[in-house]
Amino acid sequence: MKTTHETYKAFTAPLRIDAVGPDGMKRSIHAFPKVLGDKTVIVGGLEAFKLHLPRFLVQRRGEDLADPDAESSLHALLDTEDAQHASELVRRVAQDEIPRRFGKYLDVLQAFDVTIHRETRTMVVSLELKPHGAERVSWSFELHFPTGAQQERGPTHQLPSPQAMNEPRAAELIRIARRFYPTGFPSWDDDPDESEQAYQRTPEHQRWEAAWEEALRWTHWASLMDDLRAAFPGSKMGSLTPAYHAACRFCCLYLEQSLPDGSQLVTRVAGAVSILAPLYLVYTTTQLLRPDETSTRPQLPLDVEPNRWTRPYEDKMAHLIERVFGYQPFSLDLADVPLLDLRVSDTHGPPTLLSALLADRNGLVNLP
Repeated sequence: MKTTHETYKAFTAPLRIDAVGPDGMKRSIHAFPKVLGDKTVIVGGLEAFKLHLPRFLVQRRGEDLADPDAESSLHALLDTEDAQHASELVRRVAQDEIPRRFGKYLDVLQAFDVTIHRETRTMVVSLELKPHGAERVSWSFELHFPTGAQQERGPTHQLPSPQAMNEPRAAELIRIARRFYPTGFPSWDDDPDESEQAYQRTPEHQRWEAAWEEALRWTHWASLMDDLRAAFPGSKMGSLTPAYHAACRFCCLYLEQSLPDGSQLVTRVAGAVSILAPLYLVYTTTQLLRPDETSTRPQLPLDVEPNRWTRPYEDKMAHLIERVFGYQPFSLDLADVPLLDLRVSDTHGPPTLLSALLADRNGLVNLP
């Protein structure tokens, strides 16, 4: 009878890693790129590596990230009961995938053990390693692999439907995205000592910067804001331009309601107008501001019917954007079509059509 768990070891001896950066040098673990941690805290260095490695091991799908069946990662352990095959998978992850991705930050992998719990579809990874520029580190973490369509692909990334993937509109929007974002150039290959990264020297990125320069000169943006203020007299309007971050300009209508307990419910009806394609998105976020100066995180219900009472505001804003710009609404059915091989900066999670042509969900929701 099979035991409830099995443990596989990747090494019989420590593995010295000779991978280096583009200049032929190792990179200190303290220069590891910053990532988003719990409660939206941004951390870097060794703490960022500790946050990112588990995510990498959960999301990894082999060299071809678009192929979920590529058996070159830990997720495949749950689908095999062949001990030799399982050992080979663990060895491949520890001796090939981790050094290839993170090798320039690591000197030695001392140990890499994986214990599988099939009933709960979890596994515990225990490892010891020597990061470059730091002392030896030992730690363990648990990975959870949901079944089937629930397989995690990132904190906010959803799988698009097969219909969306085959949409002619999707193919056209992907073509547009490829004009402005280069293929390859993962953030882990960035050189922290360079003021301009390799991807920023590509023709695609130059076109992206030129699009922003043009968008900052839009004369019709002022016309749109004038029309919005006339359409919503007495309401607070904002024109928000996080230039050279997302791929859109924002306009925002603020609707505030005082509640009996002294809290304020802030509803933002926002319009995001793409700088790369003739597209826009109108959406609503809600946030509760409490008397003790704490607040809830803004809610962004893109995947549900908007609150009925905000619909007239959304419709009027959409009408004015279409009248001034002549743009069409971005279809949310296409929001999560992946662009896994493109370098889309300032994106939390894998790039998609939404994040490439407008902004990712984090950028859409975090408005002042």
